[in-house]
Amino acid sequence: MKENVTAGINLNEILVSNPASTFFMRIKGAGLKHRHIMDNDMLVVDRSRPPLPGCLTVFCRNGEFLCRELVRNGDGLALKDSSDYIITVDDGIEIFGVVTGVVRQI
Repeated sequence: MKENVTAGINLNEILVSNPASTFFMRIKGAGLKHRHIMDNDMLVVDRSRPPLPGCLTVFCRNGEFLCRELVRNGDGLALKDSSDYIITVDDGIEIFGVVTGVVRQI
């Protein structure tokens, strides 16, 4: 079996479309396992992308950064986890960015 080996891979070129607004965040816990994101995975988050329903978003609530799926909730928006727990997007929630990629070390 012959493998195609590349001399070097620049993950920034592959995963980052807007360097000035992109950051990496390590995920803790299994709350996103249903989206195939595991404990200790690295999320690629772009602050320039608009948060749309269906996107995974990073948000800040009470000084804590969390990652949840953005969903429609009646006339507004909410953040949903794997157990379908809903957090209503209100004045206490700052949506920080949209998850655009995941890096996993095996």
